[in-house]
Amino acid sequence: MTFTILWLLDRLQSLFQALGADYGQLRAIVQVKLMMDNRRSLVSLGRYGKQSAESNSNFTRILVIYTVVGGLISLSMLAIPDKDVLFFPLTLQFAYIMALCAMTLISDFSSVILDSSDNQIILPRPVSSRTLWLARVVHISSYLFAIALSLSVVAVIVIAVRFGALAGLLCLIMSLLSAVLMVFLTNVFYLVLMRFISEEKLREVINYFQIVMAVLFYGGYQLLPRLIDSQEALTQALDHQWWHYLIPPMWMAGAVETVVRPVLDSTHLIFLALALIIPFAGLWFMNRFLTADFTQKLSSIDQESRPEMAQVAAVRATQANGSGWIDRLSGWFTTNSLERAAFAFTWRVTSRDRKFKLKTYPQLGFGLAYVVAMSFQSRSLGSSNFFYLFALYFAGIYVMVAQYQLSVSDNYKASWIYGSAPIREPGDVLAGSLKALIIKLLTPFYLLLSVYILYRYGIDKISDVLLAFSNSLVMLLSASLLSTRYMPFSVVQDALKQNNTARSLLVSVVLGVVGFSHYGLTLIPYGVWAAIPFSVATFWVLLRQYKKTGWAQIEMG
Repeated sequence: MTFTILWLLDRLQSLFQALGADYGQLRAIVQVKLMMDNRRSLVSLGRYGKQSAESNSNFTRILVIYTVVGGLISLSMLAIPDKDVLFFPLTLQFAYIMALCAMTLISDFSSVILDSSDNQIILPRPVSSRTLWLARVVHISSYLFAIALSLSVVAVIVIAVRFGALAGLLCLIMSLLSAVLMVFLTNVFYLVLMRFISEEKLREVINYFQIVMAVLFYGGYQLLPRLIDSQEALTQALDHQWWHYLIPPMWMAGAVETVVRPVLDSTHLIFLALALIIPFAGLWFMNRFLTADFTQKLSSIDQESRPEMAQVAAVRATQANGSGWIDRLSGWFTTNSLERAAFAFTWRVTSRDRKFKLKTYPQLGFGLAYVVAMSFQSRSLGSSNFFYLFALYFAGIYVMVAQYQLSVSDNYKASWIYGSAPIREPGDVLAGSLKALIIKLLTPFYLLLSVYILYRYGIDKISDVLLAFSNSLVMLLSASLLSTRYMPFSVVQDALKQNNTARSLLVSVVLGVVGFSHYGLTLIPYGVWAAIPFSVATFWVLLRQYKKTGWAQIEMG
C-alpha cells in the first residue's frame, strides 16, 4: 500500500507544488508516517490484533471486512428500488460512508492528527506550515480513500450494472469526495476543540466520543435491518425540501440521481454543484486559512503536556480534595488497609486509563442497547414472558468483559511493585480490585437495566432483579476463581487471548443453566424470594475463598 500511495503522489507532484508545498519534504514525511503506521494497531475492528511484523496485513483485513459489510448494506438498499425512488437509499449509502470515515478519523486517526511526537524533529527545520499540514492530510486521506472505496465498491458495481457506467463512475467520485469532505469537517472539529480546551482534555473528549460512537453504531446495526425490512421506506419517492441542501449525504445522492434518472432541474443541479464544489472549497479554505493555526496548536501541545510546578501542585490539590469520597467508599466496602488501597487504586486507574474505558464502556452500552432493541421485537424472544430473565443474565456476559480487562494495562511493566511491596496475601488486592469494579461498573449498569426491566415488565419483577444481580455476582466470582489469576493491570493484552474463547463459552453455558434454574423458581410460589439468601450466602463464601488467594496461585505477567 505504501508503494501505491507514493506512486500516486509522484504523479500529483505539480499539484502539491501549486498548493505551496515543498514536494520533496512532503513525500519524505508521508513515507515515514506510512512506515510507522505499519507498527501500530488500529482501534476499529482490529484493536485486539497483535502487530508482529512491520509489513502486517491488519489494515487489509479491516478493508475486507468493510467491503463485505458495506456490500451487504449496498445490495439491500440499492439492488431493489426503482430509479425514481433511489434518492433515499443513496442518501443512506453516502451517510454510512461519511459516518464511518468520520468515526475512523476521530477514533483511529485522532492520535495521528494530534501526534506531537515528531514536533521536535520537524518544527525546528525549514519545513513550512503548509507542507506539514498537507503531509498530514495526504497521510490520512490515503487511508480514508481506501475505506471509502471498500465501502462503496459493491454500490458502484450495482449502480453501474443497473444504470450505466457513467452513473457508476459518478457514484465512485461522490464516495471519494465524501471522504474529502469528512477530512475538512473533522479538521475544523479539532481546531474548534483545541481553541477552547487543552490537549489532555481533548484526548478525554475524543475517548468519550469513541465510546458514544461505538454504542451508536451498534444501535444502528440493530435499527438498520428493521429499516430495510420496511420496504415502504425504500420504495417511496422522497419529495425534496429546502433543508435537504444542508445535508451532505443528500448532495451526493442528488448528484448521482442526476445521471441515474436522468434529470437536470434546478434542484439536482444545486445538489451536483454542492457535491463537487464544497469538498474542494473546504480543502482550499483549510490550505489558505487553517494551516498556520493548526501547526501553531500542534507546537503548543508539548508545552501543554509539560505544566509548570505550580500547575502540578494545583492538580494534585484538586485530586486530593476529590479523592475523599473514594476513600470513604473503600472504607465502607473493604475490611483491611491493603484491600482499601487496592479498591482506591483500581477506582482511580479505571477512571484514567483510556483504553480500559474504550474496551469496557462500549460493551456495557451494547448490553443495554441489545436489551432495549430485543424487547421491542414482537416476533422474537423479546415478546416472550421470560425475556426479562434472559436480559438480566445475558447482560452478565458484558459485565464480565470489565473483569477480564482488569488485569490488562499498557504499563504492565510497572507491576514489579507488587513483588517489591510487603504484600503477604495477594488475595486482599484481588478482592479490593474486584469490589471496586462491582461498585463502579456492575452496580450502576444493573441499576439502569433494572429500571428499564421494572418499567417495561412491572414492579413485581423486583425479586427477579435482586436474585439475578446476586447470581451475577456469584458468576463473576466463579469466573475469577476458575480463571488464571493476575494482579490488577499487570499483563499485556495478548497474554490473555489464549484461553479467552474457552472461558467465554464456559461462562455462557453456566449463565444459561443458572438463568433456566431461575425461571424454574418463578413457577414456585415465593421460590425467587427464598433463593435470594442462598445466592447471597454463596457470594459471601466465594468472596472469602477468593481473598485466600496466595502467591502460588498468582501468575505474574
